[in-house]
Amino acid sequence: MANISGLTRDPKVGVGKIGDAGYIVIDTGGIDSVDEDELSAAAASKALQMAKECAAIILVVDGRAGSNASDIMLADELRKFNIPVTVAVNKTEGLDFDLTLSEFSHLQIGPIIPISAAHGEGLISLIELATSQWETASYYETEAENLDQIRIAVLGRPNVGKSTLVNRVLGDEKMITSDIPGTTRDSVEFDYMRDEQSYVIVDTAGVRKKGKTDGIAEKFSVMQTLQALDRANIALLVIDAREPITDQDLNLLGLAIDSGRSIVIVVNKWDNLSEEVRDDCRKALDRRLRFARYAEICFISALRGTGLKAMFDSINRAAAASIQKHKTNDLTKILIKALDTHQPPMVQGRRIKLRFAHMGGSNPPKIIIHGNQGDKLPESYKKFLENFFRQELNLVGTPIKFFFLKGENPYSGRKNQLTKRQLVKKKRLMRFVKKR
Repeated sequence: MANISGLTRDPKVGVGKIGDAGYIVIDTGGIDSVDEDELSAAAASKALQMAKECAAIILVVDGRAGSNASDIMLADELRKFNIPVTVAVNKTEGLDFDLTLSEFSHLQIGPIIPISAAHGEGLISLIELATSQWETASYYETEAENLDQIRIAVLGRPNVGKSTLVNRVLGDEKMITSDIPGTTRDSVEFDYMRDEQSYVIVDTAGVRKKGKTDGIAEKFSVMQTLQALDRANIALLVIDAREPITDQDLNLLGLAIDSGRSIVIVVNKWDNLSEEVRDDCRKALDRRLRFARYAEICFISALRGTGLKAMFDSINRAAAASIQKHKTNDLTKILIKALDTHQPPMVQGRRIKLRFAHMGGSNPPKIIIHGNQGDKLPESYKKFLENFFRQELNLVGTPIKFFFLKGENPYSGRKNQLTKRQLVKKKRLMRFVKKR
């Protein structure tokens, strides 16, 4: 990132969330109608190609430079896609609001909103406007009443054995396998039936570090992987037992946690390892994956097919835990028990009071806790509540989302009405004060 024109060429993919809307963001190269440079033309072609695949488009223009031929040309191109477009006028800090917006009103492609990317101004309003037509679920809604068909997204770095595992499970060479990293480019779905339970297994492309993704095909693969994770019930993270746990393994695990999916960690290539190497691997898993202790870990060999029964048992337990229903009375009793075990800390001399809890949805379980100052609870205490509820409810493999609601004061905004007797007493006291 620098003040140099044309610095970004290849699209960059990231995940974001503001409010209820989660989304995948693609930063594309700049498009200039007067620039005939071959690399710039290729970057522009990639940018337009990526835009066609998106659910919403944000057209960023320069508020200080004003409208130009490139903006008009790009607006005309985007109009052909029939995709909602929001015009973000950047660098508007200190400028006249009405004058700046009128400068770009002739584009007539979508709503216009002023922002300042450098100062973070207007970004929340921009995202809310761009995603306003998307369907989002409230935490009071139940996302899944049952799991007649469990969707499994198989995640992992390149060449950890994801496609081999899918082939072994399906009993057929559905996916091309190779020792060459990046063999799988697209997310591919397969229906599978096991012990009268229906599954959809999604084999995804291996995800490398952001700085190592190369070419538009690989960036599309990363997008498809993130979309498959968003639609899944279970995130099956495959790790290579013969290699150390990498930061990218942890990054993928973090994405699965942030998405709210239930998680099962699969350690592949477990065969032919000495007992000493296995002990070292278990210690490394315990040390580096401590932030996701609720996820069950299975040791398998995709090539030989060992450990698959235990893997599907973990998948079924995690899926069942994610849709469990719990009565308000039971959740409130667990909350009271947690408070008796460890009280919330004081905030500005006031004790945080948590009164009762109830279910707000499932997949993953959402627990709504009513009380006062719940928004001021430290993360350490929220983690304590999560672990306490998980142990009491015997939840495995699934995260828990907590929402803290503040009770409304029934007397807020109401003026205290004095009785006649109180008014007489007040006047008598006022006369006494004046005499003093």
